[in-house]
Amino acid sequence: MNSRSITTDRLLEAVPDDPTPLAVSTASKTKLGVIHLRFTKAAGIPDVECTRITVTLPVGDTNTDLTSNPGNIDYKHSSSGRSWSINPSGDRATYVCTPSGPGGKFVFTDTAHFTLILNAIPVGRLPGEASLALTASATTSTTTSATTNQPDEEDWTVPITKAVDDFFFFRAFSCEQPQIPNNGTATLRWEGSEHETEYWLSYDGRDPQQVTGQSAQIAGITDTTTFVLDARTPNPDTKEFDQHHYLSTTVTVKEPTIVAKELTAKRINVPQTLTADSSNKTTTLHGRTTFEEDVTIMAQLIVNGTITNEAGTVQIDAGSGNITSSGTVQGGSLKAGATYGIANNGAITGSGLNAGSGNITTSGTVQGASLQAGTNYGIASNGAISGSLVNVGSGMITGGAISGSSVGAGSGPITGGAITGSSVSASGNITASNGKRVIRVGDRIELEVNSHDKQLYLYCETGNKDNVYGGKTGFRNSIWRVHYKDSN
Repeated sequence: MNSRSITTDRLLEAVPDDPTPLAVSTASKTKLGVIHLRFTKAAGIPDVECTRITVTLPVGDTNTDLTSNPGNIDYKHSSSGRSWSINPSGDRATYVCTPSGPGGKFVFTDTAHFTLILNAIPVGRLPGEASLALTASATTSTTTSATTNQPDEEDWTVPITKAVDDFFFFRAFSCEQPQIPNNGTATLRWEGSEHETEYWLSYDGRDPQQVTGQSAQIAGITDTTTFVLDARTPNPDTKEFDQHHYLSTTVTVKEPTIVAKELTAKRINVPQTLTADSSNKTTTLHGRTTFEEDVTIMAQLIVNGTITNEAGTVQIDAGSGNITSSGTVQGGSLKAGATYGIANNGAITGSGLNAGSGNITTSGTVQGASLQAGTNYGIASNGAISGSLVNVGSGMITGGAISGSSVGAGSGPITGGAITGSSVSASGNITASNGKRVIRVGDRIELEVNSHDKQLYLYCETGNKDNVYGGKTGFRNSIWRVHYKDSN
């Protein structure tokens, strides 16, 4: 700080230790000043006894005021000799300093001094000169007048210069919290000159944005982020702000959302949800991949190799949808739910097998204790086909016995085996197992006899017989052969 000459009549002198001007505050930052006001006796005079020193600060918001808010000023002192007591006024604009100890006096010798230290002074925003008002109650030890030991009140001022801080400095760029939660807000702070200085902030590849003051808040941070602050000063030749000064700081994110072009890791632990996505909707996993919990596939699962179940049970639950395969589904045992199964020997197990509106097709044998073909039809374990209607389409029912109250073969033949029942209906011929045709009602026949007497008898209800046709008589053991002629 600058000092001025003190009038030579003064017993005490007071000068600031540091003549550097105090930097004025700005709209965005309050500058805090420090004053070390050192009191000594004037040169060439005897020792001076002092009982009190009072220092008053000019308070206001003009260029001749030191501060507009003295309430937070801190104070202390240093002294060569006895201690001093410092009593500030309520607003801390005035400080009364008195020596402690017997007699309440402090003797300023050539080497003795008292220094009042005022810290954290909020310096006003206007440059100028502020005068501190000083009052000292002091007297020399050689005074012989009637006023001996009666101290004089000396009043004088000490100027303090306030100036714009025009030198460049840039430091202490950091995050208020080194770690924030996911999607949290990072509060950044720094110290730097404001005179002819621009600050530009960038991070995560974003274009730099100009910021003002000495702090900035960035919201929505989801991953560990490095912030770069660029302090730009004017070029002395072009006056353009193209002189760059960089500082950086990094804030970490708890449970971050990581976005990476490529990630290499020996182990990745995901306690909740792992979402793997890409611009072409393709995710490639090389090597062995283990899923210890449920895996949900919303679209198709395409496997070019083999799905192997080494232990436990592989369960595929289609819910209300379908499980479709265009190839062969095979394995040691394929389980189709809690009630259905496909064993490795080809057997279908379960209490019921339902194909819905589709077909169950096999080129082999379908067998079991009971094969139920719906609510109307069934194939029992004894080989019987039960139901109101059995339809084989254009095929054939062959082998074994076909029984029932009505067996209809449609327009096709019923061949092989025995047909039993109260009624047999066929639109075609009925052939016996020996290849002979069965005569039906309405058929016309021819009779051929190979006996010698050539006689045909008609039996009546009385048991008598009459000749229908007589040839030679005398032969009773005649054999007649029936020949089909045609139908009416």
